[in-house]
Amino acid sequence: MLRRSNRYRGRALAGAALIAGVLIVSGCAGDSEAPGGSPKRAEETTTTRTVDAAIAAMDPSLIDHVDRVMNSLVGCLGPDGSPQPAMSAWQNMRYVWLNNGTESVAVADALVTKKEEAGWTTAATGNDIASAESGGARTVTLIPAGDSDDAPGLRISTGSNTAVPPVIYLSSTSTCFDNTALLP
Repeated sequence: MLRRSNRYRGRALAGAALIAGVLIVSGCAGDSEAPGGSPKRAEETTTTRTVDAAIAAMDPSLIDHVDRVMNSLVGCLGPDGSPQPAMSAWQNMRYVWLNNGTESVAVADALVTKKEEAGWTTAATGNDIASAESGGARTVTLIPAGDSDDAPGLRISTGSNTAVPPVIYLSSTSTCFDNTALLP
């Protein structure tokens, strides 16, 4: 029985190595770009810096820990709402867990204020809910100073529902770019 399971484990490892090799050759694995860089690498770096800067602007004594939720390519929709297979964007998302007793809406509002003082502008605001059942909530999208069409924004979302630990959701998504060079 031991011999049989080792044989299958070897096949599984060989299969995993084959899949990893295909991903590397096809450009779907990290750091497989040419030395000149690529839109994928540039957008990953830019969105990561945007989210990292937002976390750095927060009072560190209020932060319990940070979870990286997403740092990957996402699909893009066309003007008619249909998926565009040749277009992708880079999205970086983090959950910033705050210390118990910290009011997440106040921390999010302070972050928005700091970004606005640095020249960022509010692009859209939504979910300003202030009911007793759900607590207050915020979702704010900020655009960097000197906005250009290719600069990723910063989305800040939170709620003050005491049934869940205090958390702020930060995300930055690049503009869509042609991903045909990334496709096999």
